[in-house]
Amino acid sequence: MKILRALIDIVKFPSREKVVAYRNIVFKMTANQYYTAPYIPLTEATLAIDAFEAAIIAADDGSHIAKSIMHDKEEIVDNIIRVYAHYVNQVANGNETKLLSSGFNITPNTPAVTKAILAVVDGAHSGSLKFIAKAIYGAGAYDWQICKGGIPVLESDYEAVDITTAASHEMSGLEVGTQVAVRCRAVTPNGKTEFCVPVVKIVN
Repeated sequence: MKILRALIDIVKFPSREKVVAYRNIVFKMTANQYYTAPYIPLTEATLAIDAFEAAIIAADDGSHIAKSIMHDKEEIVDNIIRVYAHYVNQVANGNETKLLSSGFNITPNTPAVTKAILAVVDGAHSGSLKFIAKAIYGAGAYDWQICKGGIPVLESDYEAVDITTAASHEMSGLEVGTQVAVRCRAVTPNGKTEFCVPVVKIVN
């Protein structure tokens, strides 16, 4: 079943339109009964938006330095809004009323969460492997596990390697000639997916 989600489409808006949209989100989330503990304080977001708006005005003179500062301030507020969208999706969990109250645009067209598709290739150095998963929509992290010696008989034989925000990971310090089974799963606002089908690779 597809669920409603907050979108971050506003990060692609023109700068001045962003300021209006971002202020609306902060306004809607302030004293909102559903969003009582945002990961970044709303007061901090307001200060960042104020600084971004001031930088936009300062950049009107065409100065390269002023434009560079504006882009720096824009990146800061964009990242704050991305964090808020992630927080809103976690709290709302598809509830339309909660999503609409946040000020974000929403969509019902979220693809169903599927298992990650994995490739394992040689790493940059001998004794290393690089794991590359197909990115999963809405995933905030990827949970990686390995088993030295190939696919194990028991689930408990898998060893946790790392949790990354990117859909890839490089592991070094492996013994050359060892068979390594690798698998991963995505961590989404709706929970963890199942582990993908393990991929076996010999370390070179």
